[in-house]
Amino acid sequence: MNKFVHPLITKEEFTHYILEPFFEANFWSMNHITPTEQAYLYFMFGVMNTYLEEDLLDTPDKVQESWGWIESSIVENFEKNFKICFTTSEKNYLYVNLAMIHLYSRVFGTKKKVDAFGKSAEDRDFQHIFPVMYPIMQQFFSGVARRIPELNTYYEKNRRLIFQYCMLVRDIFIKHEQPVIFYIQSKYGKTQELWAKKRILSMTERPIKYSASADQLPDIVISDYPIDKKAYDQTNTQIFYWNGQPTKNDWARLKAEIIKIRNEKNRSILEKLDFVN
Repeated sequence: MNKFVHPLITKEEFTHYILEPFFEANFWSMNHITPTEQAYLYFMFGVMNTYLEEDLLDTPDKVQESWGWIESSIVENFEKNFKICFTTSEKNYLYVNLAMIHLYSRVFGTKKKVDAFGKSAEDRDFQHIFPVMYPIMQQFFSGVARRIPELNTYYEKNRRLIFQYCMLVRDIFIKHEQPVIFYIQSKYGKTQELWAKKRILSMTERPIKYSASADQLPDIVISDYPIDKKAYDQTNTQIFYWNGQPTKNDWARLKAEIIKIRNEKNRSILEKLDFVN
C-alpha cells in the first residue's frame, strides 16, 4: 500500500488538492495523521473509484507511463482473443480500472463478499446478468491465468473478479459488436416503411443497420403481410410479422426479437473464439 502510485494523480497532488483542503474545512491539521494514514487514504482514493473513458482523455501520457505488465498483458489478450483493435483511450480505460480492481483484490479481497442483506453472489447470479459474456469470460480468464498465475491468486481472494471484467469491457465490446441488420416492407408503401425504419434505428443505442434489399440476407425481415418463407429456408434470417399500423405491443415484440437476435449473433461469434493459444 505504501508503494502505491496512482496513474492519474501523485501522492503530493492528492495531499495538496484534496487532503489539505478537506482538513482545513473541518478545522483539522495534517499533523493529526501519520504518513501511513496518508498513504492509506491515497490508496483508498484510487482503488475505490471507477474511471470512465472520458475521465482519462486528457491524461494519455501519464497513463501509458504507468502500465503494469499484468494489466498490459490482459489488454493485449483481450485484443488478440476477442479480435478487437482498441483505441488508445479504450486501452487507458482498461488499464486504469484493471489496475484498481487487481489492487483491491490483493488488499481487500474476500472469497465470498455479501451484500447489505447478507447474500453472497454465485456464478449463476453473475451468468444471469451476463448470459452470453460471463461463460466466455470464464474461458478467457482460464486461458490467461495459465500464463499469469497471479490472476489465480486475485480470483481466490475476489470471486467477483471475472464478473468485474465483464462489467469493465461491456461498453467497449458494444462499440465493436456487429450490428443487427433489418429489412422492412409494408403494404402501405414506401412512406410507411420510411417511418418505421427511422423509428427502429432510433429505438436502441446498440448497433443496428438497415438493409436496402431483402436479397442481402438481413438478420430480420419485418413485414405486415405474408411473404415467401422459402427464400430464407437456408439462411438465419428471421421473419417478423406485425400490424400495418404497429401497436405498442408490436414494438415491444420487435424490440425483444432484436435483442434475441443480437444475443445469438454475439454468442455465435464468441463461441468460435480460441482462448487456449
